[in-house]
Amino acid sequence: MSSPEQILLASLTHLMARWSSAGTQAAVAADAGVQVDPVDLPPLYMLGLEGPSRASDLAAALRISRPTATKQLNRLAAAGYIERVPDPADRRASIVQLSPQGIEVHTRLVDQGIVMVTGALTGWSPAESAAFATQLARFVSALGASPSEREPAPGSARSASGSQNGD
Repeated sequence: MSSPEQILLASLTHLMARWSSAGTQAAVAADAGVQVDPVDLPPLYMLGLEGPSRASDLAAALRISRPTATKQLNRLAAAGYIERVPDPADRRASIVQLSPQGIEVHTRLVDQGIVMVTGALTGWSPAESAAFATQLARFVSALGASPSEREPAPGSARSASGSQNGD
């Protein structure tokens, strides 16, 4: 019998493979009426979600190399979806941000993603959907946190005492 952790890991693996596949991303873009290479969608999504960023910070957030990020950003700039502006904190550097056209494209992609998510949640109660969204957001946050930053499990020694070793 599989443990909840094994089921979760398998489900996450399938989710990531399906959602991040070029085929799925191409379908989302096509359904949204967006002309963009699916490979270039992650930086467009990230800029839409997180706002302007240095290219190096964007590469780190996406866990891709700087040269790969630069190529993607160059294609997005050529398509008119992003623009580079001087970094006010360091005039030698630049910040990339969505252009007005990029904001509109991001909105259409997100709207289409919501259509897909809504379809996948067919048959779920509003309470189930809300609980799933809350728990998934918590889980994703914990994945990016260091062990000392993670919320302790309810009833654990750390949650009861404030430290991992019960001090």
